[in-house]
Parts: sequence; structure tokens; C-alpha cells
Amino acid sequence: MQQQWNIVATEQPPEWFIEAVKHYTPNKSGHYAAQLLWQRGIQDTTQLANFVNPQAYQPASPFEFGEEMLLAVRRLKQARDEKEKIVIWGDFDADGITSTAVLWDGLGQFFSQNTHLSYYIPNRITESHGLNNQGIDKLAKQACKLIVTCDTGSTNISEIIYAKEHGIHIIVTDHHTLPAERPPVTAIINPRYLPNTHPLFHLSGVAVAYKLVEALYQSLPKPQQPLEDLLDLVAVGLIADLVQLSGDCRYLAQLGIQRLQEDFKQLPATRRRPGVGRLLELCQKSGDRPTDISFGLGPRINAVSRIQGDASFCVELLTSRDEKRVNQLAEETELANSRRKSLQKDVAQQVTQKLTQLDLSTTSVIVLQDPQWAVGVLGLVAGQVAQETGRPTILLSTEGIGETRGQGD
Repeated sequence: MQQQWNIVATEQPPEWFIEAVKHYTPNKSGHYAAQLLWQRGIQDTTQLANFVNPQAYQPASPFEFGEEMLLAVRRLKQARDEKEKIVIWGDFDADGITSTAVLWDGLGQFFSQNTHLSYYIPNRITESHGLNNQGIDKLAKQACKLIVTCDTGSTNISEIIYAKEHGIHIIVTDHHTLPAERPPVTAIINPRYLPNTHPLFHLSGVAVAYKLVEALYQSLPKPQQPLEDLLDLVAVGLIADLVQLSGDCRYLAQLGIQRLQEDFKQLPATRRRPGVGRLLELCQKSGDRPTDISFGLGPRINAVSRIQGDASFCVELLTSRDEKRVNQLAEETELANSRRKSLQKDVAQQVTQKLTQLDLSTTSVIVLQDPQWAVGVLGLVAGQVAQETGRPTILLSTEGIGETRGQGD
């Protein structure tokens, strides 16, 4: 099936706008850049300055999340005063791992790490996404009193109730689909409650986590570590999660890439994030552009759970200052990505062979299975097939847990 494209009619921007763009492209005519920006809805000099220069942009306050942010900050203050044990419940993809790392570093300025603060990353193969009762049982036995989720949790109603029955309160930070009614949590910080024109609406999980930490920085005595030290992690999660880079998303990504590049230029022994620097070296990137994340860091972080199931060590890779330890973890991450590429190629070849046995002219949905397929790469291959054929695609491993991926997922 051929892709069907609707080509938008070309709009010619006014001459005054082209002249304004020329200030940012002194060695070019500015015409094509102006046309592209105009068709993206950037049609005055203020919007243009905000788009090009993050220093001109005024980011939204974390308290634009309203009462939910106030409830979250109040509960965290209580946990701090009463020295309660808090667990960050993350996710195993790049957005979830960076979200966990941001809360680990950020909340770690207010709570003692490993004593009153720890994190939990579910196993991709045995637990899948979101909260689960098995993990909640483990945390209850460890005397956990408060779970702060990141990049997950909005629709885990039964698990939230289960945690409450075990004396565990939950603060949800997430950006995924909302349930029909507000879940029974202490607070839920999710940009989907905001209007779709709001500058925070497109935040990914890591950026929502960052906004929670920002609110704490504004509400409690400011710690020594600058809040801006988290921005490189925010950029990695934002770009890897493929969210729309507009509003605060673009602003945070711009600043984060700057910090990523600045840190990479340091000697390995003096880097704030030696693990990130080593990972960039292994993928032969310098951290100065979005593609260094989307084709470098992101796939490598994602590969760990696809191959091993457990991606918990990735948080340590992103946050530890122990150069020897993070070099070892970076090598392990690179190995997982190489293995992921090999498995993905093998499965793709086998799927292509099976497709030759189908009559695609009479096939609306592609469903294929094989007991030997590696579960961790099925979603990637299914996405490729859906894009190439224009049909929703389901690939199953009959010996394990199948993943599905359809066009537009």
C-alpha cells in the first residue's frame, strides 16, 4: 500500500518576516527558513525570538499544574519532616530511565539517597509497564510509605488502591492517557489535564519529573546542586520519547543539549555525568545535536531492557560519578545495543520471508508468530513492517510475552 500524503499549500511569508529571520541567518537569504517557520505558525517577531533563542523564552511555572502540584509538594514536605521512606517508581524506556534519574538526583537533594530514597524499575519481560502488585508487595516489606511514579501510573487504578491498602501513598507524575476519573492518589501531575494549547501540554515523563523537582526548589531551602544540572537528562528523555518539541519542551531540550555538549567537552575525570560522556564516545557522538540522542543515546538505553529485561543499572549509569563503574556500565549498554541490532535484523529477515507467503492485497491486518522470536525486538520490527506496508502489524512470540505495534502507535 502506498503512503497517502496531503501536501499543504505553500504560503509565502511577508517581506518584513523574511527580514526578521535574516537576523538569525546572516549568511543566507532567510527565505526558506522564514517560509518553514511561517507555516509552522511562528508569525511574529516575539514568537521567532522565543523559538530561536531559549534565553528569550519565558518558561511556565511548575505551579501551573495547579492544586495537584501543591498537593505533591505538601506531601513530600511531610515525608521529609517525618523521615519516611520514598521510592521512585520509573519505567524501563529512555524517557522512564531519565525520569527516574532526574528524580533520583533532584529528590536526592532533599532526601538521603539509599536511606530515605530509592528507586524501582519494573522488568520489561516479567512485569511490563506501570505499577504492579508484586512490586508493591516488595516495597511494603521495605517499609515504603510513599511512591513517586514517573512516566507511568495514571491508569493503574487497581494497583493504586492495592498500595493504599498496604499503607503506601502515591504521587503520580506521568504524561500518558488519563483515566475517566481522577485516580485515588495523593496527587497526579499530568499535562494532559491542561489545554492542548498550553506550553506544558506536550511534556514527556522526564520533563514532568523535572517540573516536580523545580517546584520543590521553589518551595524548600534551595540545595547546593543547581537545578539546571538536571537539564541534560531532560533533553535525553524528551528527544528519545519523540514528543512535540514546542513550548517548554523545545526550551528544555535546547538548554539540555547545551549542557550535554558542555559536559562532554570536559576531561572524563571532571565530567558531571561521566557515564553519559562515555556512552556518547561509544556511539561516536558529541552531544551537540538532537540526533545524537535519537540515534545514539536513546536506542542504547532502550536496548538494555529489550535484551536483559532489567534496566535498573541505567539509572546508575546516568547519575554516578564513579568513572570506573560507569565505564563498565556503558560498555554493557553498548553490548546490549549491538545484540539488539543483531536480533532485530534476524527477526526482520524472518518476517520478510513470512510476508512473501501472504497476499497483501487481501490482508487488512498482519499477524505473524514464531516461537523463536526475541520478545524485546518485536515491537521495533512490527513498527517497521507497519510503516512499509501501511497495515497494522502484530508480531507474537508464542513462547513468551508478545508485543504489538500498529501504524500510528
